[in-house]
Amino acid sequence: MMRWALGIEYDGAPYSGWQAQPHAPSVQAELERALSAVADHPVNVVAAGRTDTGVHSLGQVVHFDSPAQRQPHGWVLGCNTTLPDTVSLRSEQFVSEDF
Repeated sequence: MMRWALGIEYDGAPYSGWQAQPHAPSVQAELERALSAVADHPVNVVAAGRTDTGVHSLGQVVHFDSPAQRQPHGWVLGCNTTLPDTVSLRSEQFVSEDF
């Protein structure tokens, strides 16, 4: 299992904030959907913070664990092709388990 840290940015206007919610669109749900497609298994992300409805971000940091073997640039390209235009994965790097 590898732990990856992501730098993401998003236009929060169409979302009910960062955190996944069963009744409303969220940035977390979009990101987890894209990562799960690239990883070929369900992926859950952990955020360093969260935002409210309509709030934007230029440098939110999240992490996730995956056994999938991908190059960092592969995660970025793969996710950005499936993410909506309002969310973008800007960077990714392998981090230690205690990140």
